[in-house]
Amino acid sequence: MLDKFQPTEDGGTQCVSQPCLNNGSCHDNIRGYTCNCPRGYEGRNCAYGEVLCWAAAQTLQLKMNVTQRGLTDVNIFAIQDRNPIRALALRVINLVQMANRAFQTVKLTNSEGKDFCGGVIIRENFVLTTAKCSLMHRNIVVTTNFNRTSNDLLTIKKIHVHMRYNEDTGENNLSLLKLEEPVQCLSNRLPICMPEKDFAEHVLIPGKVGLVSGWTVNGTELGDSLVKLPVTYLDGDECEEVLNVTVTTRMYCEKSELVARPWVEGSIVMREHSGTWFLTGIMDSSRTEEYGQFPPLYMETLIASTK
Repeated sequence: MLDKFQPTEDGGTQCVSQPCLNNGSCHDNIRGYTCNCPRGYEGRNCAYGEVLCWAAAQTLQLKMNVTQRGLTDVNIFAIQDRNPIRALALRVINLVQMANRAFQTVKLTNSEGKDFCGGVIIRENFVLTTAKCSLMHRNIVVTTNFNRTSNDLLTIKKIHVHMRYNEDTGENNLSLLKLEEPVQCLSNRLPICMPEKDFAEHVLIPGKVGLVSGWTVNGTELGDSLVKLPVTYLDGDECEEVLNVTVTTRMYCEKSELVARPWVEGSIVMREHSGTWFLTGIMDSSRTEEYGQFPPLYMETLIASTK
């Protein structure tokens, strides 16, 4: 998936824009360019390399004052509607606790110090966000709060917008931010996994409950705390009918059983499978903030590797 992004700078030759990632060397030729990749990387732009993904524990002890103790993610969903409020609460707590260490969610901050979008670290030197977010301000930095007591500002070296991003339709609304320095990953904050396309479309998205993670918007300000809520897949035809939009193969919809403030663009959706968390979508807030309906519906850009 990573080699479908291109830098925002213009240049006289293919190599001027430095398309080769991870210190790969670029060589112009008649048909375009060729990247010579360093050891450990491959792909047209040297984008593919070894990625460590955090694997969740197979079981989870829930600490709640209810009769069902020690429930796992399997029998959580077997709770019947005899007590739907408790069932929903258990589902939320189970998903959130399982995902507490699964990813590195970050904010984007403009030159005035205002947070305006979200994103997620997918490799030690790359942050994934939306194309719209990456083009919103001229000078932006990545803000992390892994230390909890203070925020770290990470300088962006280059912005790679998806080469097929369509501003009018919102299709391929994705952008990679290459960081000046690699993130010092904490042991409990490893990059999230990127699923293969078929696996995401046929197993993860339709068959697994998703978890939205990001910040909500209160007026023009982002909330202070990271919010996580469960969502489920909504059929494309139903989504088109309700939202009056065209859902392409690079988009899909989610619905939530809980009401929250509007999500900031760049919030992510992830799903757990066999103990591992996968990134399946990134949110386009412009398509969700005006619907005002229950249950809330969200439009996502599909995240999947075509490697």
